[in-house]
Amino acid sequence: MKLLFISRSYPPVIGGLEKHNYSIHSALHKKIKINALVNKFGKKVLPLFLPLCLVRALLISSKQESVLLGDGVLGIVGWFIKTIKPSVPVVCIIHGLDITYKNAFYQYFWVGLFLPKLDKIIAVSHATADAVISRGIPQSKLIVIPNGIYPLQNLDRNKNFLSTHLNIAIDNQIVLFTLGRLVKRKGINWFINHVFTHLEGPFIYIIAGDGPEKDAIEQSIIANQLTDKVFCLGSVTEKTKSQLFLNADLFIQPNIKVKGDMEGFGIAVLEANLHELPVLGSKLEGLKDSIVEGQNGWLIEPEEPSIFTEKILEVTQSKKRLKQAGQNAKTFCLQQFCWDKIADQYIEVFRELVKNNKK
Repeated sequence: MKLLFISRSYPPVIGGLEKHNYSIHSALHKKIKINALVNKFGKKVLPLFLPLCLVRALLISSKQESVLLGDGVLGIVGWFIKTIKPSVPVVCIIHGLDITYKNAFYQYFWVGLFLPKLDKIIAVSHATADAVISRGIPQSKLIVIPNGIYPLQNLDRNKNFLSTHLNIAIDNQIVLFTLGRLVKRKGINWFINHVFTHLEGPFIYIIAGDGPEKDAIEQSIIANQLTDKVFCLGSVTEKTKSQLFLNADLFIQPNIKVKGDMEGFGIAVLEANLHELPVLGSKLEGLKDSIVEGQNGWLIEPEEPSIFTEKILEVTQSKKRLKQAGQNAKTFCLQQFCWDKIADQYIEVFRELVKNNKK
């Protein structure tokens, strides 16, 4: 099997899409022959990367058995490949926003013209697949393969990390933690105003990440007089992120419905699980694929403050049981979402396309 992998978002740029592209590339590289065309310099060079990538892809694609596009924005590259070299199978990964992005130009050309021409679309969740189908792309072109994770090595909890490095005292406290891009659909501002303000007990809430909702979140913290209970840290390093996971008791993913936006999968859920942290999240969109009730966390109907509050109080009653839930979550996560297993599912898609192409 020879595969050409194309990614417009790749490390050292930091982000969820970049991490996913690096991970799938690495996992496939261990199993099949793979050439890669990747953008390591971020969005600023994208106008240059896309045409150069297209020319390079057309030159070498005929020597490959399949082409894999890292996300829907690359659909234009796949469309050109299929137009000029229709015998080359092209597969594209869809994460969520790359199908729901509200721009009319994008919806008309990318969603209406470019993506339907491709041979197969891999949706990272059933909710993402539903969004693809709702936009007129045939179900026969779709397959759902979730995001994956690699096992973490040498995890060492520094119990003084929060007090020493962040000046947050957690003695005798129950630490709730949320990590992610601070956008409205993540529901963080909603959670502060409608759940945490009514949550009685020794709880503190730590938020890590940056984005357009950061100012609103900080204003809510001040307005509700929670500056000693809720901490919005902004962007953090990988070391700090890991210690936040290790020092937390429960990961919170309180997503809300936002028109034109969606949670494609929820990779932070798996990161939490790898740190032996169970997850309480909204029963919404891609989170229904990343959180399996009672296995690696619990699902709550979105935007139901009383139910969220009751469930938090219930699962945090015993730190011993909560710790056991975290250990179970890690075991389940490694069994269901390891990249070695996920990569095999990708390879099966490529092999089936190549097989059908030879008939």
